[in-house]
Amino acid sequence: MKISQEELDGARTRVAERFATQAAPAVLSNLPGEVVRDAALNLARALDGDTAILSRGDRLLIGFGVVVARTGQPGQGLAAWLAEAAKVAGKTEEDLSSTAAVAVACATYNGYYKFRSLVADGKEFDAFQPALRASPFVRSSLSKALVELISLAISVMNGCSQCVNGHVQTVKASSLPNPAAAIDEAVRISAVLAALSAWN
Repeated sequence: MKISQEELDGARTRVAERFATQAAPAVLSNLPGEVVRDAALNLARALDGDTAILSRGDRLLIGFGVVVARTGQPGQGLAAWLAEAAKVAGKTEEDLSSTAAVAVACATYNGYYKFRSLVADGKEFDAFQPALRASPFVRSSLSKALVELISLAISVMNGCSQCVNGHVQTVKASSLPNPAAAIDEAVRISAVLAALSAWN
């Protein structure tokens, strides 16, 4: 399927305009032309859907957390674009720093607990505690619900079933008005941003 340069440029321009950023994320120029329009639409819907439960700023922080956990580069590429868009949406440098800290802590725990879920008969490891610190989970400038949603999105991307189940249960017990919808939004953000960050 041949996509014209005009169509590609239009898709990128609409993303930049929608999020009031200087340009669209560069990753939209790295993708095969056949998927640029879909990727732009998926990005826009995941981060600013019409039936959003979460604010645009919170969605952007979740996406930023996923990309930082995947790439380890909060100031480059797709993560830098998400940070710019988050600031436009009212988020602060402290919010971004707190999100990056949650991303590191969550990825660390994902690595440990993913091992436990992969071992066929892991009962012999039940006596061991992870002995890992995770201060960003409990001492964050972000709300507890947002920390859990960021952690859920990262855990989904990392394939840690034990972590995913734990974060889902915590979000369900939170004071969010519609926890199931918020969980679904976080998972869609994870799917879109994890896929795009691979092309970053």
